[in-house]
Amino acid sequence: MTDGSERESLIQRAVSGAMDATVGRVEDRMAATARAIVDDLEPHLAEETIPNIVDALMPQLIESVVPDIVDGITAHLAATTTPQVLAAATPQLTDELIPVILERLRPYLEQQLIPAIVDGVTPHIVEKTVPRIITESMPLIRAEVVPAVLDDIVDDPRVRDLIREQSLGLVWDALESFRRMMARGDDLVERVVRRLTFRKGVVTDVAAAGPMPRGRSRSHAGILTRTVALVIDLSMVSFVATQGLAAVISVLNAVVDPIPGAVVATLTFFVATLAPLYFTLCWRFGGQTLGDAVSGFAVRRDDGSELRFGRSLARALLALILMPLWIVGMYGTVADGARRSWLDRLLGTRTPYRPHQDAQTRRHANARAHNLA
Repeated sequence: MTDGSERESLIQRAVSGAMDATVGRVEDRMAATARAIVDDLEPHLAEETIPNIVDALMPQLIESVVPDIVDGITAHLAATTTPQVLAAATPQLTDELIPVILERLRPYLEQQLIPAIVDGVTPHIVEKTVPRIITESMPLIRAEVVPAVLDDIVDDPRVRDLIREQSLGLVWDALESFRRMMARGDDLVERVVRRLTFRKGVVTDVAAAGPMPRGRSRSHAGILTRTVALVIDLSMVSFVATQGLAAVISVLNAVVDPIPGAVVATLTFFVATLAPLYFTLCWRFGGQTLGDAVSGFAVRRDDGSELRFGRSLARALLALILMPLWIVGMYGTVADGARRSWLDRLLGTRTPYRPHQDAQTRRHANARAHNLA
């Protein structure tokens, strides 16, 4: 029994070894065969089979599978993935990438892109945008902006001073042009009178006490300038006297009718003394009347000093009472270096031109007046 069991065991081991060896060989043969089959089929699979499978599956993938996948992951991407990516990448983009991109793009932007954009947009802006903006903004500008600007301008003392200075400058310039025209008229009248009276000698001009204004060939006012000044003064005095007398008489008529003769005589006396009083006070305290100031000259003594009260009164009375003699005496200005009339020689007076105040002088004068105020 023992020998028989051993023989069976040996037989089983022999059979088992033979079967294992046979299976191993079969497996090796099958693996080699499979590899050979795969190697033979791989080009065909890569070139034909797989593309055919992909082409056949692609419509299904595009229409059904891919949208389902995208719909499934979109919410997660939007809610979680994208914010995390942006939060992680933003510092680096801001600190490193964007500055580098902008620096590299700067030459292109400055030289090509921005000029091209400006050139392309400018015609549209000029033709359509700007007119539309102006048209739509004009009511608001007129209703709110312009009044506010004007209020600011009016409230600014510097602007008021500038406007006042410019206005006075225009008046002074126009007045100076008028004075120069009369000065040329003085020269013309003098030449005509000298020619008519056969006076061919040269008159030596006497310099005025102060600076002579520009545009004058002589230092003292002549016939035309002084006549215009006298006409201005007499017109003003006559207007004030007549209007004042008429107003007083109207008031008295309303109170007393008829007006007593003594009252009429008194009023007439005051009206008669108005003109001499006006000339006397103006020459004494200002050196010139309104007509003299407009014509651009003053009345001075021969030494250049101001007239005293007595000389001013004497000049006013003689000029007004002896008006025809004064007019005839103006002929003496033709042969005198200071253009003195016979009345001027008698009283020792002369009429020098007053210098014109230019813009700078007026500005300094206004500043001094403002500081004093």
